[in-house]
Amino acid sequence: MINSFVRIKRRWRRRFSRTRLVARLLQRDVSPPPSDDPGLVLLQIDGLARKQFEAAVASGRMPNLARLVKREHFDLETFYSGLPATTPAVQGEIMFGARTAVPAFQFLHRETGRTFTMFESECAKIVGARLEAEHQPLLEGGRSYSNIFAGGASEARFCAETMDLKTWREMATPAKLAIVLGLYFFTILRIAALALLEVLIAIGDVVVGLAGRHHWQAETRMIVSRTLVGIVGREWIRAMVKISIAEGAPIIHANFLGYDEQAHRRGPDSDYAHWGLKGIDNVIGDIFPTARATEARDYEVVVFSDHGQQRTDIYELKQGYTVQEAVRRVFLTGTLAGRNVFDLGFPGGRGGAMEQRSRRMMRVNRGRTDAPQPTAEQLANEIVVTALGPLGHIYAPVKLSDEDKGEYARRLVTEEHIPLVIYREADGTVRARSGRGAWTLPQDIASIYGPDHPFIQEGAVDLVRLCEHPDAGDLVISGWDPATEPVSFVQENGAHASIGVDETRAFALLPHSFRIRRRRTAAGETYLRGEDLYRAAWRFIHPGRPLTHHHAPSDAHGDHRWRPHWESRNGKGQDESLRVMTYNIHSCIGLDGKVRPERIAQVIRSCGADVVALQEVDAFRARSRRHDQARMIAESLSMSHHYYAVADWGNEQYGLAVISRYPLEHMQSGHLTAADHKRRTEARGALWVTLQAPWGPMQLINTHFGLRREERLRQVNLLLGSDWLGGIPDDQPVILCGDLNDGPKSQVYKALTGRLVDAQTHLANYRPRATFISTMPVRRLDHIFFSPHFTVENVLLPKSPTAKIASDHLPVCAELHLAATAPLRR
Repeated sequence: MINSFVRIKRRWRRRFSRTRLVARLLQRDVSPPPSDDPGLVLLQIDGLARKQFEAAVASGRMPNLARLVKREHFDLETFYSGLPATTPAVQGEIMFGARTAVPAFQFLHRETGRTFTMFESECAKIVGARLEAEHQPLLEGGRSYSNIFAGGASEARFCAETMDLKTWREMATPAKLAIVLGLYFFTILRIAALALLEVLIAIGDVVVGLAGRHHWQAETRMIVSRTLVGIVGREWIRAMVKISIAEGAPIIHANFLGYDEQAHRRGPDSDYAHWGLKGIDNVIGDIFPTARATEARDYEVVVFSDHGQQRTDIYELKQGYTVQEAVRRVFLTGTLAGRNVFDLGFPGGRGGAMEQRSRRMMRVNRGRTDAPQPTAEQLANEIVVTALGPLGHIYAPVKLSDEDKGEYARRLVTEEHIPLVIYREADGTVRARSGRGAWTLPQDIASIYGPDHPFIQEGAVDLVRLCEHPDAGDLVISGWDPATEPVSFVQENGAHASIGVDETRAFALLPHSFRIRRRRTAAGETYLRGEDLYRAAWRFIHPGRPLTHHHAPSDAHGDHRWRPHWESRNGKGQDESLRVMTYNIHSCIGLDGKVRPERIAQVIRSCGADVVALQEVDAFRARSRRHDQARMIAESLSMSHHYYAVADWGNEQYGLAVISRYPLEHMQSGHLTAADHKRRTEARGALWVTLQAPWGPMQLINTHFGLRREERLRQVNLLLGSDWLGGIPDDQPVILCGDLNDGPKSQVYKALTGRLVDAQTHLANYRPRATFISTMPVRRLDHIFFSPHFTVENVLLPKSPTAKIASDHLPVCAELHLAATAPLRR
């Protein structure tokens, strides 16, 4: 009955979906056959540091994301950007698993002799093609929207690599426009109102900026980019992501640029920047239920930021001249005396650059200027400086000795007040200099980063790797010094790319079903980085398919254990504990009516269970597509299994299963009560196995009791008798799992807890939770009991969207620790 209600509700929602109607106008197939493979939606909020995300949630700017975290759809994690802390570098890790894909947002590409600015299409294409040739692209067959790279996607729109607005042109016919205007009339009015408000705010912002001595061209140009990127681009992403979900794209990656654009101008903590987060939160709040409701795939949603932003001082305003002029002054003497400095900067710094990016994306050519390019003669004779932010590179036209690099670094720091200069010597040694002294990497990394920086260990590896990049400068300059205010080399009040705490410490919201690698800082904070998200996403959408052409860098500083999305409260490793799950899988028939064993395996995988007791398991039944469900789930998880057919109709079976990562020995299986057709009761039974765990054998019994009270009482008495639990020696650890169809106030429950311990009640400071029905649990029917040989370290009831739809029951997972040998209680 519940399944039917859910299916009818979904059918009517789809029938009147505006997204599907617009997709048909675009001649896109939004009625694909349902896929058994999961889908993934990656939503990136560009430039939002974890500190700013938490501030926005606390102030009520992001109520949808706050609600999803509170309801346990997401867990909040720290995301480390790596170096440089820029979108193309981080997306290189996320889309290809490649660290330090570029040395900065703007740099000299030595192979071509061109200056690369990564929002330019040709530059992004060259770098993207190299990454795709060397690594397995994550987005193959998927969609990429508003990113730097296509990432192997079959459709990439509004990306630097493609700069393609084909969809907008497809909608340009009068008839299609009229239909869209009718369907989205109130939405368009809202967008227009928001755009007008944005323009008015931007004009006020310009006045403030001019009063603060900011470049007038950058301030006025930002009006265009703020409106296009902050409002129009955001709503366009909403439509395209929802259409892609309806099409059943296996993976979708979309990037919201609005916050990052505004934070550059007025700072990451400014009201101007935070105002735009409300709109991004609304779009995510719209996409999330769309992903849950679609029939095409079972989607999970990940929300993350690629990097943060640091509030910065402007070098030019502090010194009275640009960083290019500072370099020219330093290089008046020494080996490079008399050399000119080739200036690659955009007028007004980053503001002008962002305006040019908006024009390129919109195919507006009037007034468009490209970054100046040095000729071959200039490369041979002039010094090239790239510094579009707080991280820059200085390229010398001739080879510099180690002594030359050291002397120029000293003068840049002491005379021109560059906060930090880093360079690599001929033997590979990386050295750094700041106003506080001279350092060697990685030994002195704490002096460079500051002792309180959370990513000192990993940062040391990344900083050396940055200097080793083939396109890195002879000298690398940074605006970071822990003893002073951060500095940017262009006109912006918010910046990123360098090694600052807020620049590198972003956030990620991960669903419970997402198994991902965790690392630890020296202070004990867990975090992840782009390559971890890349690997986890690959395993999620391609279970069992190995990565190819992937050459991930070794990392001696990271924690390489793959951990599920929850951890022991006492920090015990997996080798000291046993994760036990009980799960009524409802024949793998979800509340949406779809038969998907892989969905069940996905829920199990999210908990990292070592042994799983399954009830209502079909084998070769017509209603469940003739699947051997126990075998399919076990093979998907690379586990062994035992199956007991409680009901056997010859060609079709229905029963219990135990799957395990440790060897299993079948001890006994059989009926507790037989089927009674007159009373309309099913046969009920139990399956008993010995689990050969690394620390010794233990007994596990899996059962499923009946629907009538009197039959449940007979079943529990038999289970406690000498043929089952009563026959197990007192020195043997015992675990009992199952769907009892009874709660904690019943006689059945009291009979079992007279002998065994309930995992949900034994854990301190934990409130037992209901397991049925999965979408709105009201009854606690599923239980894990154990003998006093164990202590319980943690209990989890997954409540991800997949767990809520995969079966009509939620699973219970308990982490048990074998404490000591103790007799069973009598």
